[in-house]
Amino acid sequence: MSTLKRRSFLKSSLGAAATMAALQAGAGVSANDKIIVGVMGLGGRGKSLLASLAKRSDVHIKYLCDCDTRSAGAATEIVMEGLDEKPTFVQDFRTILDDPEVHALICSTSDRWHALATIMACQAGKDVYVEKPQSMSVWDGQQMIAAARKYERIVQVGMQTRSAPYVQSAINYIESGKLGDVMLARVYLMQAGGPEPTAEEQPIPDGLDYDLWCGPSPMLPYRPGRWFQKHWDFYNGALTGDLIHQVDIARLLIGKKAPNSVFSAGGVYRFDDGREQPDTQFSTFEFDKVTMMMEGGFWCPYNHRIVHLPDKSKFPDWQFSATKIEVLGTQGIMYFGRHGGGWEVFEGDGKTRSSKSVASELSEYKWGGIIDLHFDDFFKCIRDRSTPKTDVADGHHSMNLCHLANISNRLGNQKLRWDGEKEEFIDHAEANQLLRAKYRDPWVIPETV
Repeated sequence: MSTLKRRSFLKSSLGAAATMAALQAGAGVSANDKIIVGVMGLGGRGKSLLASLAKRSDVHIKYLCDCDTRSAGAATEIVMEGLDEKPTFVQDFRTILDDPEVHALICSTSDRWHALATIMACQAGKDVYVEKPQSMSVWDGQQMIAAARKYERIVQVGMQTRSAPYVQSAINYIESGKLGDVMLARVYLMQAGGPEPTAEEQPIPDGLDYDLWCGPSPMLPYRPGRWFQKHWDFYNGALTGDLIHQVDIARLLIGKKAPNSVFSAGGVYRFDDGREQPDTQFSTFEFDKVTMMMEGGFWCPYNHRIVHLPDKSKFPDWQFSATKIEVLGTQGIMYFGRHGGGWEVFEGDGKTRSSKSVASELSEYKWGGIIDLHFDDFFKCIRDRSTPKTDVADGHHSMNLCHLANISNRLGNQKLRWDGEKEEFIDHAEANQLLRAKYRDPWVIPETV
């Protein structure tokens, strides 16, 4: 399809979608009806979500969508084995949006499509489950919120830790005052990593709509592999793209929304493989009297990421936990484990120390069920129109911290002051230019959603 035809198709789809949204806005789904979904993006993350969806008797997976037809087979098998039904495979997600029977879009693509697909789905009257990181820029996130609110859509962001059963008890403990005054939060992604090779340019494979695959990002020469994850125009960076889980929970635990300043240190210190994003990054956010520190590195093979709870201990070895969160108060310190690790608090002084924990909850909890729990919340919200646990606005405020850290890094690790109400940097025009990503026509996020 030519660029002109694609542009016309995009505009006409948005117009029809807005009309449909006006008719569907606010409508829930009957308790006796299955929720009809289409899944966009059938890579590794998409298959993980499909494995969870295929266990649900309350969901009908009508469509599978991927720019690459080679992804259809394995994804279709997951659905057929779980639900004994064969979904329709399409390459263009707008087919899903144009179907009035579809209630929700599940967006499990890479970063570059998250914002635009969410906005278009809201305009089409669909609810959305969009994977993290939800946006490529601060402005993307603002437009996602605007679309969700205008069309009264449920938008759940795939930061699943908010659905872990031990989160609320951790919040309650901190709010009880037993930690004292919270002064510092540290979030970690300190684990092993490696260089990402870049293959030679090759012809575009049969069955791949490469223009659609690139979407809002530049249409660079085709190469196989994950080379695109090394470029700012395609990806937020492997560090902040995963640290967002811990950043989100840390922000939730300390009850803060926007920082007053950000300062990032680090760069490409370990893997000279052409990547633009840092493999080492340490960022500091100041929230009045509370500080948050974000620590990331891909050169730590001695740390463990997924918590396997051994019989002798209900908790990870905190010192070597790659994805932990620490909340430090004037009377105690809380360790929080992202991957099913629960939380544990140590109180006392230099002579006596006691431990508080949620060990009893952990015996019932398996990390693999976290996606199921997050989907439980999403589909409940579709039916009763309540606010999801990781609403698009919650995800936006957490993702902003990652965007701010990356902007500081891209500007030579400058310290930047931030206006949280206006969502702009104070007296720094160059930094403010990076609050909005660049898009490739016609895959452009509209000024007015």
